[in-house]
Amino acid sequence: MTMDRRDFLRLAATAGLSLALPGCAGNLPLPKEVFPDFGDRERPWLGLATSLREEYDYETRIEGRLPPALRGTLWRNGPALFDRGGMRKRTLLDGDGMVQSFTIRDGGVRYRNRFVRTAKFVAEERAGRFLYPTWSTQKPGGFWANFWQADSIPPQAGITVYLWRGRLYAFDEGTIPFELDPESLATVGPSDLGLPPGTAVYSAHPKLDPQTGEWLHFGVKYGPRPRLHLTTFRADGGLGRHLAYPLPRYVYMHDWIVSGRYLVVMLHPVEIAFWGFLLGFRSLFASLRWRPEEGNLLMIVDREGAGEPRFVETEACYMWHAFNAYEEGGETVADFIGYRNPDHFVGDDPVISAVMEGRRGNHEFPGEIMRYRIDPARPALRREILNPGNCEWPRIDERLRCRRHRFGYALKCLPGQFFWSLVVRVDFLTGDMVEYSFGSGVYCTEPVFVPRPGGGADEGWLLVESYDSRTRTSALAILDAGRIAAGPVAIAHLTHHVPFSYHGWWHPAAG
Repeated sequence: MTMDRRDFLRLAATAGLSLALPGCAGNLPLPKEVFPDFGDRERPWLGLATSLREEYDYETRIEGRLPPALRGTLWRNGPALFDRGGMRKRTLLDGDGMVQSFTIRDGGVRYRNRFVRTAKFVAEERAGRFLYPTWSTQKPGGFWANFWQADSIPPQAGITVYLWRGRLYAFDEGTIPFELDPESLATVGPSDLGLPPGTAVYSAHPKLDPQTGEWLHFGVKYGPRPRLHLTTFRADGGLGRHLAYPLPRYVYMHDWIVSGRYLVVMLHPVEIAFWGFLLGFRSLFASLRWRPEEGNLLMIVDREGAGEPRFVETEACYMWHAFNAYEEGGETVADFIGYRNPDHFVGDDPVISAVMEGRRGNHEFPGEIMRYRIDPARPALRREILNPGNCEWPRIDERLRCRRHRFGYALKCLPGQFFWSLVVRVDFLTGDMVEYSFGSGVYCTEPVFVPRPGGGADEGWLLVESYDSRTRTSALAILDAGRIAAGPVAIAHLTHHVPFSYHGWWHPAAG
């Protein structure tokens, strides 16, 4: 990490405090005994934060009838190992990545799961304990073990998974992905996606444009002077363009917005108090601060790299995930899930950290379906609230990525709950929402749309993985995307539980 004179003086002034605080590190691993695996009747959702240590390969039990035309593989990714050596991670967003595959063919569903063998996973598996700092949890050993560790957080490859040109990649935040064998899920190793090492930084949410065949990435190189990296690969796998810009704000971002013409980065005011993290006083997660008075700042970049970025300000909200974006009448229309206050992960006792100790935590503000209508030429925008329901994990028919969509798919919470038990279909034309509830005590994950072979837009199925707290097992539900309220047409039952899995990707079978 490079540092100019101003950074050095700032560091020197702050680092003197460490001489008097040799043991001060505020976010060390939790003792495992604070967490009751699987919870109880009052806390059924704790199964989502209970580690899965085993790896499996078997034929699932099928309830109902699999659609004859549904053939292919669903891959899913998410953290599945939160504990080692009697210690525990501090948030549900922090754990070793585990990729699952559901291969649907010949009237059956074959299930596999494998941990991504990152260097961190292999070393800690061998040692039987935590060895490295991660996003929310500092390295064991106190202050000096965590001093100046900003460049030492290793990837866990536990957020998203994509198949690109026959190769399967597991992504984490702000690093390079890991390649896996698409069938066996064996780890091939870290990959720079064909670029020279250090050229690009990748986040967890690239976008595939089905019209151009391009694969578009954003990533942030964090440090005293954060830089945004925008990388586009052509359909043939070669580098289309790579752009890098200084960021006017030091903030945490997870997803971005891509339309047919523009790349939009939402610099929402989740500020990173960087120096406390860099000096070892706290983790990156504990360094996040919600500053709503700063509002949102949208950075708009032409996809072809023409001209300088444009900026437009608007009221504060936080975005985990976007549905999609497209051009219409001179505007860029962007649909996403927004939070007026992300108190579920930044603030006083947020639920994603409280759950790791078996507690409910705070989550007052719901995820609302929002729309930005952006005029890139002026630039200007206006915000619309399309649905105020408690939603998250948005997806669309990926064939419509970067083009106009009518429908979106997401999850919704039961009243008073934080974790999601309903799958919904949103009609962006009429505003109607159709839903199916898996019921109290059953929690589902991001719905993945699968096109019906030969069908039109939004004709197909939704694949939804769920966890049933009563049986402590998980399952894959298959719903007709046009008849969600009718419930699953088939369910592939697993023999074990799966912790909360984040994102999935579908690829049809050949032929």
